[in-house]
Amino acid sequence: MRLVLPLLLTVCASAAADDLSGLSDEFAARDGLRQWTLFHEAYGWPDKIKHLDIGKTTAGALNLQPQHSAWVRDLNAPFLFQTVRGDFDVRARVRVRGAAQDIAGGTWSLGGLMARVPNNSSAASWQPRRENWHFITTGVGHVAGRQMTETKATFNSYSSLKLRPFPTGWVELRLVRVGMSLAALARADDEKDWQLRDRWYRMENNPDMQVGLIAYTTSNDVAPAPEDPERINRSREEKAATDMQLEVDWIRFRRPAVAAMPDWYAQVSANALADADLPVEKILQLVGD
Repeated sequence: MRLVLPLLLTVCASAAADDLSGLSDEFAARDGLRQWTLFHEAYGWPDKIKHLDIGKTTAGALNLQPQHSAWVRDLNAPFLFQTVRGDFDVRARVRVRGAAQDIAGGTWSLGGLMARVPNNSSAASWQPRRENWHFITTGVGHVAGRQMTETKATFNSYSSLKLRPFPTGWVELRLVRVGMSLAALARADDEKDWQLRDRWYRMENNPDMQVGLIAYTTSNDVAPAPEDPERINRSREEKAATDMQLEVDWIRFRRPAVAAMPDWYAQVSANALADADLPVEKILQLVGD
């Protein structure tokens, strides 16, 4: 079926022809993490990964356990990414759990997909109010023992989030960028249909985004205190107890079923996916299966 809409054009997204398919990872142990960039290594921040392996803790999957950390406002946490130029459709089959139970311990224990705008800021040159990213995660939010998806958008380090109930166990998460529009989707492992969990429109001139996997959690061993991002980002809570694991069976990249023309005026005047009143059914039709 060919959709004829202002600005949006159908494109071939077959695995054989797609130029993003090489970024996909089935997390076979023999491949390691050689195609991935670790955020803390790239930018000189402390390593807040408590544990990371492929195929050892969880057969056939990546297992990432974060220390006490968070992706919110100016704070950062574990992030494995690859740089993608232009439109993308990234999906991952993930599970967030505790060491001995189906749900992560504590609160704000979530993991999933993030797309971040590079800002060339490192630990040595850090300045506040420069973070811009979007994500969809699954896990435990503000209330312990309740599984959610969290979607969050951060503009110049101001974060807005949504928490919505979702099943435990393996789920598929998805982020789709079409020009200046992004959509976050999810579906439980036994479901066929995608659920639209959030969408955003941003005036973003940078064609590149860092796209990949995040995980973060909190510990009751860390006493509440005023948020000082520079101090928090430069410190590690190695001895603080946490109980959160992100397992990733696979992550797959491709171009979206529709693509946006690069002209900025067309983006602000005719991108159908940016329309606030576009029905969910039409959005799902546009981004495809």
